[in-house]
Amino acid sequence: MTTPHHATDFLHDLRLRSAAEGGVFWMEDDLLAVFEPNAARQVSGANWHRLVMPDRLVDLIRRRHSPQMRWTRVRGAWLAQLHKLTTAEHNADLITRMERIIDARLGDDVDLVMLAQEVAVQSMLPVALSGLTPREARHISEDLNQKLLRLIARRPGAGPRHHLRFAAVQIRAGIVVRRVLRERAAGRRPRELDLADPIVDLLPELGMDRALDVVTAVLTAIGGPPGAAAASVLYELARNPEWARRLSVELRDVDPAGFRAAPTKAAPVTHRFVKEVLRMWSPPLLLMRRSRFSFDLGTTRLEKDQGYLLSPHMIHRDPRCWQQADTFDPDRFLPGAPHGPVDKGHYVPFGWAPKNCVGADIGMIQLMALCYLMCTRYRLTVPNAESITMAYRFAPVPQEFRGHLAAERSVV
Repeated sequence: MTTPHHATDFLHDLRLRSAAEGGVFWMEDDLLAVFEPNAARQVSGANWHRLVMPDRLVDLIRRRHSPQMRWTRVRGAWLAQLHKLTTAEHNADLITRMERIIDARLGDDVDLVMLAQEVAVQSMLPVALSGLTPREARHISEDLNQKLLRLIARRPGAGPRHHLRFAAVQIRAGIVVRRVLRERAAGRRPRELDLADPIVDLLPELGMDRALDVVTAVLTAIGGPPGAAAASVLYELARNPEWARRLSVELRDVDPAGFRAAPTKAAPVTHRFVKEVLRMWSPPLLLMRRSRFSFDLGTTRLEKDQGYLLSPHMIHRDPRCWQQADTFDPDRFLPGAPHGPVDKGHYVPFGWAPKNCVGADIGMIQLMALCYLMCTRYRLTVPNAESITMAYRFAPVPQEFRGHLAAERSVV
């Protein structure tokens, strides 16, 4: 893993090359950087088209093909379920879970990066996989936590003993997921309103190993990027007291029922704030893919099976797409703002359609809920906030980011 300093230099060099070479250039003989917005949208969309899941392990062993399962079917099932999970009632439950986790840390000197991760993961876990026993929940949480530490730790664990423990934790979590799916399918465990449940109906076609991969993908998705985005929200609230004041004014006056039902409409200033946090610090920094087709990208050609890199971060910091790209200013998202996005394809914090993150809406709700809690329920104090810096790892991660949380006295 590169050090924060080296990672910053690496990204700076990428930005210079991207600007000089039009956003599309070869980093290595078999790895193409695709940082030009239209090219990124073209390659990402075409590679997703008609994408099917790999064959089941048992069918690979028997040298036969599994029933074909397109990713669009799984995605459609998730989107239908998420529509039920973003009602005012479920949003209120999400906020309550977040508040309960923060309450447990009041009065402490808190590592705010780890707090953000805990709030993001534990509040979102019932959305991904609910109805777990305390023991099952511990196994899933332990797996997510160790994967997270591999991404954000300065010195990830190494050595055979560490790798064996890592594998053992993954196996235990996998056993939990298999048990939940199998027992729900057999009627021995109640069906739940979560993202794992639609997979129960697809089990006959998916098979257990592919179903496990799908649910694991959902769990992995809540175990890194949402917490990194939440830490970035806290980072910008701490470093921008004037914006924290503006959010507090708006959120103290907002109708709680209206906020739970439609936070982006009820709190437009807060919405702009979160959108700008995601523009500046969208996780992950780089996405490596392999092309399923050949593409003519004007200045070069990407052949089938060659690797390519995508990066919302690079597009969001491209001066050809954004004026004052390195300046934090949520008002750039006001209608008609001259320093706003040149084109809607230049703002892609959740990826590119049609493969953009299915959890984009609930992710935005969670980040706005964090702002709501921090600006109305709690008081966050961060010593020397102006000196806190970001390190570039799998995502931007604030360094030495600690603070003190207290209940807001004016709240009854």
